[in-house]
Parts: sequence; structure tokens; C-alpha cells
Amino acid sequence: MRVFETKIKKFYPMLEEGVDVTVWQMNKISEVGGPGEEEFVVKSSSMTLKLHRRGDLLVQTVLTFNSTGGYLSKALGRRRDKAAHEPLPLNDILEIKAGCVGFDHADLPSVTTKKGKSSKVKSENLQSSLFLTIKATATPMASSRLYFLRLKSRSTRNDLLLGLRGILADLQVHEGVGISQIHTPAAAQHARRMPGSAPANTGPNPFMGKRGDIMVPLAEVHDLINRERESYDRLLLTMLQGGNDLKEKEDELLNLREKLYQSIAVSQEKDRTQANDSKLIMQLSKKLETLLMENEDLRDNNDRLNQRLVHVECKLKENDISWC
Repeated sequence: MRVFETKIKKFYPMLEEGVDVTVWQMNKISEVGGPGEEEFVVKSSSMTLKLHRRGDLLVQTVLTFNSTGGYLSKALGRRRDKAAHEPLPLNDILEIKAGCVGFDHADLPSVTTKKGKSSKVKSENLQSSLFLTIKATATPMASSRLYFLRLKSRSTRNDLLLGLRGILADLQVHEGVGISQIHTPAAAQHARRMPGSAPANTGPNPFMGKRGDIMVPLAEVHDLINRERESYDRLLLTMLQGGNDLKEKEDELLNLREKLYQSIAVSQEKDRTQANDSKLIMQLSKKLETLLMENEDLRDNNDRLNQRLVHVECKLKENDISWC
């Protein structure tokens, strides 16, 4: 529990310093009764994700997407803070999920034109464990917005996922709408009483203090706190186990996807081999057919020569000419 809270507290300065990500933004424009259109307004852009405070409240905080410098500026430690995309307010975020939700990560578009770079980007996009999906609220130009972020490692992805969820939880708990309030029995009774009616049982209550507060035995308070702590620990252990299960299932999914890609490669190689074999068989069939036709012609010529030879022999016998 303390490790989890410590990681959440360390996430604020880490995100304020900046995290290198590759960003895709897909806007869905859907009409009433229609399937809708998908448009990528940002394609495979290297940016730095930062948490920018515009005030003391989290409602005033936004996520900024700043452009990253080149290799020389990174080597010299010079980073540009020029905004490369419009910021995303925290109160516009609806949900954050691991993976590339709503689109196939292998089909994400790229702006690179060189063949080597495009193949490298495509191979990086095959790693679904590096992606994070942020779903934002609708705008007048788009019915929904999806931000696909690709991180450099899965541990960084998981830290960013937990950190952003923790920030949204703080936003909801501290600055959201409060719906969990403690109501005393006296207040509930007063709320149920008809207007103008006199309160019943106006005698002294042994559990009421001088100011009208309800006095509760300390042992019951301790028992309630212990039960709440047990429930909190149980929930925390469940979340930790779910995290391990998620990691194991993700590893299994990656292994299965790798086997699938290998099977697809083997199948494509077999298809190419089969196509080459079919082409070779067609060529051999044509060659064999040509040879058979030539053999048939040679047989016909041989038969004609034999007939001419017999005819010549017959004439020689008729003229009593010996065959010498």
C-alpha cells in the first residue's frame, strides 16, 4: 500500500518534468443513423507529455503535448517546450485504458516515407503492451476523441496509466461532486418530519452531548475503523492480484500474437512456394505437351518413310533389280 501511494506521489513531478511519447489522435465524426468517419489529425508524432498547472486546482490543469528536439538538442540537453498540439484538460478525460482500444495498433498510420523507417515503425506498433488509450469528451467538430500514446517500455506505460488514473481520482475526490455524506439520525428524522410539526421525544438523551452531538463509544469507533481497514486491505490486495493477472495475460497475449505472426509468415512462405510450384508445373505441362506433339509428328514422318521404303522395294522386285 505504501509503495503504491509513494509511486502515485512521485508521478506528479515526473509528469511535470515530461514523458516522451508517440501520439496518434483519431477523431470520430458520426452522424445520426450512420456508421461515422474516422480521421487521424495527428499521426505518429514524437512529443513530450507534460502536466501543466494553470492554478491551484486540478480542474485548471491540462496535459500539454510539446515538440521534442532532434538528436543534437537531446545530446546537449536542450529541449524545446514549443506546443506541438492543443492541450488536453483533465476534466475532458473520460477514461484511460491500457492498449490500443478502438483501433488495431498494427494499422496505425505513419507520416514517414522512407521504407526502412516505415518498416521500423510498423514493427514497433506490433507491441500492444506499449500503448495507452485516452478517451476524451466530444467537441463540435468530433463526436469522440481518442489519443493513442506509445511509450518506450511497458513499465513506463504502466506507471503512466496508474499515475493518470490517480490524478483523475484526486480530481474526482477533492474537486468533484461530493455524494458521500454522514447523516445523523436526528438530521434524518428532521428531514422526514412534516413542516410545522413539533419534534417528538424532547426529553434528554443519554447519548447526546452538551452541543447536541451524538456520543459514540470509542470501542465501536475502533471496530468500525478496523473493519474499514480490512476492507481497504482486501480491495488493495485484489487490485494487486489483478495487476499481476493483467501482466500475465498480457505476456500470454504477446506470445500468442508472436506465434500468430510466425504462422502467418510460414503460411505466406508456403503460398509463395505453392505459387512457384504451380507456375513450374504449368511450364512443365506446356513443355510436355510440345514434346508429345513433336513426337507425334516424328511418328507420322517415320510411318510415311516406311511406306515409301516398302513402295520402293516393291518396284525393285517387279523390275528384278536387286537391292544392293
